[in-house]
Amino acid sequence: MKHILLIIILLACTAGLFAQSGLFNLAYGMSLAEVDSTLARAGFKAETSEKHTVKYYSEINEFVSAILVILEPNSQRVAGWFVKYNADNGEDNDHLVIDRISYMHGETNHYDEETQQLIWFLTNTRTLHVMYAQDGSLTALYYDSYFADLFRMKPSEPPAQ
Repeated sequence: MKHILLIIILLACTAGLFAQSGLFNLAYGMSLAEVDSTLARAGFKAETSEKHTVKYYSEINEFVSAILVILEPNSQRVAGWFVKYNADNGEDNDHLVIDRISYMHGETNHYDEETQQLIWFLTNTRTLHVMYAQDGSLTALYYDSYFADLFRMKPSEPPAQ
């Protein structure tokens, strides 16, 4: 009996890890249909997609430039996502985003001096990285090291001349 109870408790804890959700109510393991529905409620629509990514834009959300959802190749479920805020949002709005993240994921984070990013360790393989892009926009990357290859951005080809 104790053995069965222990297994149930472990399964419940494991299910909680897979349901890790974050900004815009996205969660690891969501199907693409769930992502479309969730982001549509927030005013976003899919504009472009590539092999394992779908980019969402909003005409009504003036604070977010785009959301890029990264999908696992076999299951087509969420492996991570990237939120790029507008560069002209201002420091106050950036602080509101970080406060929201702290509320969702806890105050415990790590500041990496070398890369100048805040990092939340969500699980053994999942992390959230918040930093400023070169254009001054705040970015948030929900990353899963288990799928590291999916997060490598390939350099774009130079324009044809």
